[in-house]
Amino acid sequence: METQTTSTQKHTHKNRTADQYHNYYKRTGFYKFALKNLFWLLLSIGILIAIIVFVQSYLTDFDTLFKSILKDMDLVYVFLLFFISESVLGLIPPDIFILWTKTLAHPYLNVALLAGLSYIGGINSYFLGKLTQKIPRVKTYIIKKEEKHYRQIKKWGSWVIIIAALFPLPFAIVCILSGMVDFPVKRFLLITLTRIIRFFIFAFLLYGFIHL
Repeated sequence: METQTTSTQKHTHKNRTADQYHNYYKRTGFYKFALKNLFWLLLSIGILIAIIVFVQSYLTDFDTLFKSILKDMDLVYVFLLFFISESVLGLIPPDIFILWTKTLAHPYLNVALLAGLSYIGGINSYFLGKLTQKIPRVKTYIIKKEEKHYRQIKKWGSWVIIIAALFPLPFAIVCILSGMVDFPVKRFLLITLTRIIRFFIFAFLLYGFIHL
């Protein structure tokens, strides 16, 4: 009887906790934030597919396009460029590199390499954020410039990082801010693994529209 009562109490406590989280996320606007980012994700995929179809129908094939842009640049330098972009401010959209991998000999293997580099780049950004704590002027500047994302991380923590890993939210910026707010490093390393999933989802969706 005592065991049954304890089990019931635990179940009630879990339900109460879930309700509290739900009410908090609803009150603070998290659900609207998540839906907004889902909308932008679907829109960005649609735009990318439209660009792919337009380029191939009226301009050129992607193999020729990337060769003309990269000028036979060594693969190592292309991956290095991507890694630097993912480690600092995410200046170049990763989707461009995902499209580029389709022109290589082993597309999904190279997507895996991109995903791994992006994950490591996120870790670099996290510790870059930690470093800014020792430079008050830089920290103040970043918080002021990225105030919206800073407040979101303070309010919703892990969920913002996951959304940044999967959706169009700026991943590198969110990782830097995560380091600045002293987000637990072990949890950060775990949840940012979702970044890898994003690369394979995009590759799977976009590859079908590319004809070489």
